[in-house]
Amino acid sequence: MIDTSDRTITKIIQPFIFFKMATIDLFSRDEAFNFLKDNLNVKDVEQRLSMDRKNLLDDIATNMQTHLVFNNMRLLSLPQELRQRPSFDEIKSDLKSGIGGLCYNLNIAAYYLIKAIGFDAALAHGTCTSSTKFHDNHVFVYIRNVEKNGDVFLLEAGFGFPTFRVINLDFEKESPIYIDSFIEYKYIKHEGQILRMHRKGELVRGATCNTSDGVNFFLDGWRRFYFADPERFTNNIEEFYAPFDQVFQNPKASPFHLTFRAVGFPGKKAVMVINDKTLIENDQGELVSTPIQGGDEGTLQAVHKYFPVIPQELSRAALANWRASLTS
Repeated sequence: MIDTSDRTITKIIQPFIFFKMATIDLFSRDEAFNFLKDNLNVKDVEQRLSMDRKNLLDDIATNMQTHLVFNNMRLLSLPQELRQRPSFDEIKSDLKSGIGGLCYNLNIAAYYLIKAIGFDAALAHGTCTSSTKFHDNHVFVYIRNVEKNGDVFLLEAGFGFPTFRVINLDFEKESPIYIDSFIEYKYIKHEGQILRMHRKGELVRGATCNTSDGVNFFLDGWRRFYFADPERFTNNIEEFYAPFDQVFQNPKASPFHLTFRAVGFPGKKAVMVINDKTLIENDQGELVSTPIQGGDEGTLQAVHKYFPVIPQELSRAALANWRASLTS
């Protein structure tokens, strides 16, 4: 059943209570302003902080997805035994170069960017259920006091599906239905949790009903893609180290050890290289799948064509290790 009690909603929008600990900053205030302006092309950031806060956050979330690449090339480029959670220096370097990364890189960076310019933000644990179900294998951002005191918005800047806005969580049962690029989605409150639900454009194929392993959960024709406890938020980045050590080291915790993937949204249109095919969004908002010709060299050429910011030696190493994983 859907929990619509005032108790649940109050817990979601209560003031963030943060851990008191040594501060870790990925960006100084000046660095954040410069990055948003020069790298992400977000306009008039300082002026909009006082008069256009929600739209400013929309632009930050959107431009992180249109200017950066969601991909697992860094992960795959290393042998399995050498893979590890990226350091802050590695996250920052790949952000500035435009390479991007996985959700840990992109949403952690989004959190530190908006914190640096003055937003009241917190990190939130989530669990993606694409092809695996490993608790706390996702992270995103809550922001409080955006348009009025006590409101809470969700920012999702990187998990391979577009979210070209921040999501107001001040709804009773479910958010409006959104269509961004190829995906139709909404957020709902269900049994004390926040769920992201997909319908048209969902890329997970095959299952059409709930499964006992918890990977597939359907509700009224919508498939859950991730869920989160609205009470689990923090400023303590160290809470995410242990689960993301597993994500970056353990194939059972993440599907990204067993797929070769780069996803971008230039001009808000999807462009993907996934394994041996491309998926390109057409003018009708649909993904057109095309097998890549030419073997590995053809795949590398496709990555270089659509994602020139990814160094060719990086994609080559990633592809070789992915191929090896298919036969191991």
